[in-house]
Amino acid sequence: MAILCSFLNRGLRALLVLSYVFTLVGGRADAQHVLPVLGTAPLLGQMNSTADLQQRVMERRAMFETAAADLGLTDAETSDLISRIMSNRVRWVRVPRHLDAMTWAWDGSVYMYRDVVIPADEYGWEVDLRVGSNVHALFIPAACGNLSLVERSVQVSYVPPPPQQPPAPPSCPSGMMGNPPNCYTPQCPAGMMGQPPNCYAPCQSVQTPQGQGVPPGPGAPPMPAGCATPPPQLSTVVVRTEVKTSVAWWILPLAFIGFFVGGHYHSSPPPPPPPPVKCPPPPN
Repeated sequence: MAILCSFLNRGLRALLVLSYVFTLVGGRADAQHVLPVLGTAPLLGQMNSTADLQQRVMERRAMFETAAADLGLTDAETSDLISRIMSNRVRWVRVPRHLDAMTWAWDGSVYMYRDVVIPADEYGWEVDLRVGSNVHALFIPAACGNLSLVERSVQVSYVPPPPQQPPAPPSCPSGMMGNPPNCYTPQCPAGMMGQPPNCYAPCQSVQTPQGQGVPPGPGAPPMPAGCATPPPQLSTVVVRTEVKTSVAWWILPLAFIGFFVGGHYHSSPPPPPPPPVKCPPPPN
């Protein structure tokens, strides 16, 4: 009797498993599958820690990579997923009840079914892979290890546009002054050179009426404004003096004759003075 009961229990259990597998394999692809319990067709099996997850992925790596390919992951994404698992870059989360796709294994083969609903309050690991404008949210329930997928859109945080700045007033082109449309090219005042604001007065040398330059002195005109006074230039002035030595030749004989005559013929003593004047005798 005990043997019969044990046989019936095993048969009933096998029938339930076969019925569950039939619903997964033979059901319509677009039908929603509600799984009352997890673990009847596990991919990695039940796990209790991240270390168990890492060990199961290494032991069943071929099946795990096949399951990732069935979910649509590329080889690069699968390698990234395994790398994150082995480096503890996973999160312990509550697995959402509705899954876009779930893989499972039976008799060494990997299968995949879409639009699956699992029991509430199932926990496992999550790894998010960014793919373009979407996120592949990959879940591994701890009760079965069935790699599952939920497609999500990238959440773009709203960034308010910067406040509108008033348009800048129009300005004149470079090198011009004023305000449009009254733009003009700046010019230095008359008699000055350069470009504003670097205007300067040209320095000119002082000229004499004959056009010969002379150093500025007390009587020279002032230097133009803006010019530095040049240092005085010393020059040697040579004055030529002409001495006329021509003497009339006829003056020499006359001087000689006058000297001879005056010295020899007029050497007599002077004449005596005249006698005194006598008064007349008084009258009788």
